[in-house]
Amino acid sequence: MFLIFLAAQVRAQHEGFIYGEIKLKNKQVYTGQIRWSGGQVLWSDILLVAKQVNPNLKYLSEYQLNNLSKDGVEPVLDWKFMNLWKDKYPERKSEILSRFGDIALIHVTGAKEAQLYYKSGSKIRVMVDEHESRHLGKDIVVYNNELVSTIKWSAISTIRFFAGPPRLNHLKGNPLYGTVITTAGPFSGFIQWDKIKCLDNQSLQGILNGEQAVQYEFSDIAEIERFDKGVKVNLKSGKKVYLTDGGDVSATNAGIVVMHPRWGRVIVTWKAFRSIRFEPMPDNLGYEAYESPKKIFAAVTTRDKRMYKGNCVFDMDEEWNCELLEGNKDGMYYQIPFKYISKISPMGQSYTNVTLNDQRELILGHHNDVTAKNWGILVWLENPEHKYIPWSMINEISFR
Repeated sequence: MFLIFLAAQVRAQHEGFIYGEIKLKNKQVYTGQIRWSGGQVLWSDILLVAKQVNPNLKYLSEYQLNNLSKDGVEPVLDWKFMNLWKDKYPERKSEILSRFGDIALIHVTGAKEAQLYYKSGSKIRVMVDEHESRHLGKDIVVYNNELVSTIKWSAISTIRFFAGPPRLNHLKGNPLYGTVITTAGPFSGFIQWDKIKCLDNQSLQGILNGEQAVQYEFSDIAEIERFDKGVKVNLKSGKKVYLTDGGDVSATNAGIVVMHPRWGRVIVTWKAFRSIRFEPMPDNLGYEAYESPKKIFAAVTTRDKRMYKGNCVFDMDEEWNCELLEGNKDGMYYQIPFKYISKISPMGQSYTNVTLNDQRELILGHHNDVTAKNWGILVWLENPEHKYIPWSMINEISFR
């Protein structure tokens, strides 16, 4: 029994880290753990890029295009050049958010361009996002045991992702995993404390009893509880301490990220944070936990009580169920794959009720996906016809 338990623990230790093969244009190959250019190291981390083109806009009429809003202002369209996507809405519609666990391969096609292949085999032409340039076109680091290689983007042909070995010998710590208690309830998953600390050999820093600067490795911490202007820390030794005045343990904390392959990601601000309990990482949370994506299929009910069913494009942009719905409320910033959403019901101009597959309900706002800035739904019907439904006409969207 002991040997079986030990094997499971070893198998689970480092499976959450990005791993793969980078093939260069000169045919040289590097295999190992990958640290992406934006600092991403976990399969649940996000690659943020932009689509080179949006092929879905061609299905809208001139009237429908003119009624797409940008910050509530009617756009003036250049019909002569028809460069609607790149020139007219560079900030509004370019983002693609993909978890690394959903990606099979990236083929480099230019200094700031690539083709992204999902596990389904579908591909998307992408380019660097102008608001987050670190995610594409920059150096990538590969760790193979004690060998560390920094690879220039311009030298790369392809990056192929696959599950890594049970143990990465160069890593001196294990991923942080636990349950975060928030104002919106509990969330369990991989943890990034202050958005950057994700290993248990990293340290929580603060001022002890208002006098002495100290640090405690996360491997020694059982629980952290927000208290007054700092935190109470319960150590595994049984000792309890009170820390203040550090970026780790105060309102200057950049946020606690909780990530899980089976429900998505949430960034918890200090305002919404209550406590965290660190736990052993469960097994089977590696690359294979991210299933091959499928087209989004939905039944859309309109305000005039009509229903349209079929594969659909949400917000005229997202069409795969691995893509992420974004929204936030009260210091909680959610990124949820469509495959884990049961139902979406718009609530006026500013908020939307989102029901998850586990029946948890979230009231989300402050993002194009869940406000009146949403560009609407394109539904492919049984015959090769399509139906465009503006956001203002949607009563409910049920996903299958």
